[in-house]
Amino acid sequence: MSVKNKNGFLSACPKDKQPNGSCGSDLWERKYVLEGLLAYYELSSDERAIEAAESLVCYTNSQIGDFPRTPITDTGWAFFGMESSSILGPVMKAYQLTSNPQALELAEHIINSGACRRENIFKAALNGKVPKDIGSNGNSNESIAKAYEMMSCFEGLCEYYISTNKKEALMASERFWDNVLKYEITLLGSGGADKPYNLGPGKGEQWNNTRFEQTNPDIELMMETCVTVYWIKLCYKLLCITGNSKYADEIEKSVYNALLGAIRPDGNFFEYFPSFNGKRSGVVNYSFNINGFDLSCCTANGPTGLAVVLQTAVMSACDGIVINFYENARIKIPLEDGFITVKINSEYPRRGKAKITIEEINSLIKTDLNFYFRKPHFAKDFKIISDSFVEENSKYTGYIKTSAKLKEGSECTLEFDIPFTVIPALKGSNILGDNRQAFVYGSLLLCADSRDNKNITAAIKEFKQDFTTSRDMIYEPCEISEGFAITDSKHNGFINIDLTYKDIRLNLCDYMSAGNDWKDSEFISWFETKK
Repeated sequence: MSVKNKNGFLSACPKDKQPNGSCGSDLWERKYVLEGLLAYYELSSDERAIEAAESLVCYTNSQIGDFPRTPITDTGWAFFGMESSSILGPVMKAYQLTSNPQALELAEHIINSGACRRENIFKAALNGKVPKDIGSNGNSNESIAKAYEMMSCFEGLCEYYISTNKKEALMASERFWDNVLKYEITLLGSGGADKPYNLGPGKGEQWNNTRFEQTNPDIELMMETCVTVYWIKLCYKLLCITGNSKYADEIEKSVYNALLGAIRPDGNFFEYFPSFNGKRSGVVNYSFNINGFDLSCCTANGPTGLAVVLQTAVMSACDGIVINFYENARIKIPLEDGFITVKINSEYPRRGKAKITIEEINSLIKTDLNFYFRKPHFAKDFKIISDSFVEENSKYTGYIKTSAKLKEGSECTLEFDIPFTVIPALKGSNILGDNRQAFVYGSLLLCADSRDNKNITAAIKEFKQDFTTSRDMIYEPCEISEGFAITDSKHNGFINIDLTYKDIRLNLCDYMSAGNDWKDSEFISWFETKK
């Protein structure tokens, strides 16, 4: 705020090289300046921040647009404008706060351009195109299906829908999300890889049908933490718009596995490319050392994902309170004429049990207050036990609605079963990745750690003998109902499971625990099978 000039100039790029200097990253950098200003305004209500954001949007609109201005798709460093077009999100947030028509003009230029000179990514998604093929010219070495930037553009399209209520914008975003989930999101809740289809700029960071290829032994780098974070952010935005719990389900999976598993114990580094098997790694594509601190894009973005978790854990609906995540917490919830404090005592994710208590009331409201409890997609026999929370029909998909009388001490207990399942590898392009199985407990991917097992690479028998060998098939998980014992985590994680099944003896831990000494321990989450 102290360095902008009267024209709204806020850029690390000299004016004579704008709007595409800094090796093409000028607008990308402005995106994050805007995000920072808007976040600071939200926290501080400092009018200087929103004034700086508004003037930067107007300044950018004076440079970017229809002729004689520079089209957004003529900017960027490698992806034909897609990276620059991801400024759409904060531009629309600025519009929501200021109603400045120049912000809407800039946003509509980006949307009308399709955010990419090679292909209109919004129309491609609306038409159901598979993510890895968006922007393809048929040459795998020139592919531009960059996962992080593409999702950021669709997050901006969601903001545009919030402001304009244009249904096509929401439809394109939902169809894009559906296909990313179907083709790209792995058991860790992330996606993208360096093979086998897209080999272009951003090694390990492009869509590659990663859900089907996640056991492909040719893949070296995959599931960039930035991709994890922007998948979480896109899920959060669609959850806010639709009220469908499937988006919260995916946030939970991503957080418990890919995001928390990427954090080095000292908190100063997020793993750039988490892996299913091996060791924790310090390999990065992009990093600077700033005054002795190694800062990569993933280490910068990782905390953003953690912040979204807090925003998602407890939310408000038009007629009540939504509880998505069952972590131990005490939440002060503002109401129109006061607040209430709700406490959650939970054994989740180790066990499907949580108690919710209305601990304090400072409100004039005398009527009942609605609570919406997310039913995890895998949960069986979901029950609400209470004398004061009365179950009602819910208008939100995947949520159980209750009406509770506002009385201090009122409580309810949620109970549900969490399945322990074995999941076979989906059949990708390389048959050498076919004979694999993984173990999952609820949302948690489970691993064998070398600290707890003598031989983590030993093949195991298949739990189910009738898995088809057809390519690209979808499988139902096989539930394990006996032969295992759940205990406390050994490695500062969530859970430990001792598995005894036929000739199998495995000690399993959650993915966040696996290899978390970041030294010598190895882990496996996709196990080779034998007949």
